[in-house]
Amino acid sequence: MGKWTMQRTLKLVTVALIMVFLSTSQAYAASDAPYFTYTSDSEGYTIRTQDAYTPVTQIGEINGQRLDTPEHVFVDEQDYVYITDSALNKVFVLDGKLRFYKELTSDKFSAVQSTFVTKDSIYVVDAGAGQIYIFDKSSFAFKKEISKPDSPIFTEGYDFSPTHIAVDLRGNIYVRSAGSVNGLIMLNRDGEFITFFGGNPLKVPFLDQLRSSLLTKTQKDKLEKVLPDVPSNLAIDKKGFIYTVTSSVESNPIKKFNVSGTNYYPDGIIGTYSMESVWVGGHNTVYSVSSDGWIFEYDANGNLLFMFGGKDFNSSRLGLLNRPVSIASNSTDEVIVVDQGMKLLQIYRSSEFSSAVHQAMDAYQNGEYAKSQKLWEYTLKYNSTFDKARIGLGEAYLRDGEAGEAYEEFKDAQYKAGVSEAFWEIRQSWLQNHLDVIFALLLSLLIIGYAHKFTNRKYQYWTKIKDRLKVIYKVKVISDLMFIFTFLRHPLDGFYQIKYQNRVSRKSATLIYMLIFAVFILHHDHTSGLFVEKQGYFLHQLWIIFGLAVLWMVSNYLICSISDGEGRFRDVYNATAYALSPILVVLPPLVLFSNGLTLEQSVFYHLPIQAMMLWIAFLMFFMIKDIHSYEVGETVNVVFKSTFTMLIIGLFLFVLYSLGSQLLDFGYDVITEASKKW
Repeated sequence: MGKWTMQRTLKLVTVALIMVFLSTSQAYAASDAPYFTYTSDSEGYTIRTQDAYTPVTQIGEINGQRLDTPEHVFVDEQDYVYITDSALNKVFVLDGKLRFYKELTSDKFSAVQSTFVTKDSIYVVDAGAGQIYIFDKSSFAFKKEISKPDSPIFTEGYDFSPTHIAVDLRGNIYVRSAGSVNGLIMLNRDGEFITFFGGNPLKVPFLDQLRSSLLTKTQKDKLEKVLPDVPSNLAIDKKGFIYTVTSSVESNPIKKFNVSGTNYYPDGIIGTYSMESVWVGGHNTVYSVSSDGWIFEYDANGNLLFMFGGKDFNSSRLGLLNRPVSIASNSTDEVIVVDQGMKLLQIYRSSEFSSAVHQAMDAYQNGEYAKSQKLWEYTLKYNSTFDKARIGLGEAYLRDGEAGEAYEEFKDAQYKAGVSEAFWEIRQSWLQNHLDVIFALLLSLLIIGYAHKFTNRKYQYWTKIKDRLKVIYKVKVISDLMFIFTFLRHPLDGFYQIKYQNRVSRKSATLIYMLIFAVFILHHDHTSGLFVEKQGYFLHQLWIIFGLAVLWMVSNYLICSISDGEGRFRDVYNATAYALSPILVVLPPLVLFSNGLTLEQSVFYHLPIQAMMLWIAFLMFFMIKDIHSYEVGETVNVVFKSTFTMLIIGLFLFVLYSLGSQLLDFGYDVITEASKKW
């Protein structure tokens, strides 16, 4: 009896544990988002991260009515939600808990498209009637309507077809009008035209520009006109910045304009085609949604914070979108998306991870740097590779006077602007603490210099040192290496000595090539990361450069051989080495110097590099001219022919490599198949 009871007890415990495990797994799966969330690193690449928002509910019916063609959502300062439906021709109003509050209807409505709500007014855009109706916010009483402006540009035929609007604190109305290639239409509070605002730049493909340059005026007039892209939607923040999104462009689809029309967002903002709507959230973050279901959230500077969502192909899965057309958020960071394809609203709630990110951003903007540090450290516990957290933590450290810690955080995130700013602070602090040592060192060097001149005049010891060094200079390799400095001072004489006097040997030239190779590695590994990307495939690139150099020498020699060139291949080989010798003179000290520079002093790094490249180009040109005894015109002709020959040989080698790879793969497959049947 006891044994039976023990067996039964064990079975019951086992079944109970299995049920608990299954119930826990099901609950987790139900709360898990049906999509991945991505963010961007400091280099602009998208990487996966923790869920920033999770779907919580869908709303397809309001006050007993099914949504038919929902068009737009707007959330006011009290978190009231305004949903326009063009088929039902009304505006639904929900309270902060997404419960039905009121609905706005009018006999004037034809096909309501969108709304904008201020403290005392509700602006309703009727796309069907081409009108903007203004209602009292509390009573919903009609106040006035704004029609097509009577400005000459509109009376002469410019279309006024409003679909979305934004209103600033002065009452000026920014109108997104269908087909308005000049940008937004800016009206004053009375509906009078002021100007066009925030238009997209005209982008003409290069081939069209080239074709246009070859056509006559009559032919140009017959061509189809290329017009700027029309913004798809707009939003406004509390500071008066206007945001536009353009669905027909992929590069920089979202723009942030000040009152003068200057775009504050940087080039290269991460986005995609078909971005339909834009909204400014409560943390100075910007939301956008694309028609293929992706939701984007950016910080105040246009950097991607989160990207999530996906396309719903009639599966009705919570969180996926079929054809989203509008987006908004409330004060609790709930994101509301109008899915016109599914005829409903999708609601997303921020996760603990994204809430911590938002709170850290707010604390930093409010000057609470200690609080910001703790919050960023908290987010790093969720995702240690979240570059935005490291950048935010670095900025908090920097504002708190901890430049060393800030430098490390920025360096981990590979955030160059932050690394430069933190290094500037570190450098300033070091200079202030060691200024007396620096002056003492400079004074010592000055005294030593004067003492050297005085003692050398009396004892002539420097002449004795030079005489002893002459013994070392008699070594051929050292003599050839020291010839670099003579060559760089008098390059034309140097080429003459290389060709006619055999001044240098091939061993010395080979050593110079090896030194150049080593200097490139030194430059990559030890130059400040502010100026050189630390790439893992650098050696591969270096071998490509080496191959191009060999290809150039071979091509140039072959062309010169059939163009009455007098130089031998050894002359070309040796002279090219010395023509590249400025690399040995410029790069090593520049590597050391770069580690004391910030981005603001980048000109002191790039200018020597550019001067070195021009110096090498000058030497290479006169190397071809003097080694082969050409005139200037002949030299230019040979350079172009040599470049073309390089391309032909390179193409031939590429085809040979491709065919060889396929032949090897075929042979391997044959051998593998034969070995299986053996």
